[in-house]
Amino acid sequence: MQYTSRSFSILALVTLFLFLTGFSTESKPIKATWIWHTSLITSEPDQILSFSKEQGVNLLYLQMDLSQKPESYRTFIRKASEAGIKVHALGGSPQWGLEAHRSRIIALIDWVLAYNQAAADEEKFSGIHLDIEPYLLPQWKTDQASVVSQWKANVEAYTSRAQTDPALEIGCDIPFWLDKVFLPDDSTTTLSKWLIDKHDHVTIMSYRDRVEGSNSITALVTEEIAWADELGKSILLAVETKESHEGNHLSFYEEGKTYMNHMLARLTELMSVHPSFKGIAIHSYEHWVALKDE
Repeated sequence: MQYTSRSFSILALVTLFLFLTGFSTESKPIKATWIWHTSLITSEPDQILSFSKEQGVNLLYLQMDLSQKPESYRTFIRKASEAGIKVHALGGSPQWGLEAHRSRIIALIDWVLAYNQAAADEEKFSGIHLDIEPYLLPQWKTDQASVVSQWKANVEAYTSRAQTDPALEIGCDIPFWLDKVFLPDDSTTTLSKWLIDKHDHVTIMSYRDRVEGSNSITALVTEEIAWADELGKSILLAVETKESHEGNHLSFYEEGKTYMNHMLARLTELMSVHPSFKGIAIHSYEHWVALKDE
């Protein structure tokens, strides 16, 4: 095969680029936030995207309101795509952990699948994110084994349905302490590890305002990170900006944005040695945008 001088020049430039970048194929770290009030995508879409770009957010978990017209989602996601921000369809409720409410989860999955089939590439949801917290139900205290079994079955059902579109990433939220709950049918496996294995990525609600030392973010997620490393899965570590009535150590509400950003930079530095660590998530847009700058 003969090469022209132009071909050699292009090859040389590509080689130089790979050398300078260290042959890296690593993607940009994820920085995510939740948007719970769906109406904001029509009332203040530009403010959301401007704030997101300013804060380095590249993933939005957007609460789904199926009464909204698809055009509202198409318009917002198109603008987000232009800003380099992905959008995952967010849904969930404690009741969604029970078999009786499985149809509500499947309805959400089916709506997103149908929406994506009709949408242009830049208007599609790139993932589905579930926030199911059945440990808030009274049944969790009276019959935890049954609730865990139903939750597992619902996860099996929605992941199977969502996987009919291989392009969709499937994620969920879990609390850090779920690593103390074991499966009813397998006393050697925790619910946390099982959930990490079933999803493409899991966002751990590691709500603390310290990243090092006892009772800090890094101290609380040691096992989850190790399991995700082992399983080849992805983990995001989440922090809180909403005022908490369970103690000042849970949220950055008191400290403000500057301190939080410093802590998150340190957290990223500490966790970067783990292949499973993909970034951070801040809960939530509505409270983060109002957080003091100090």
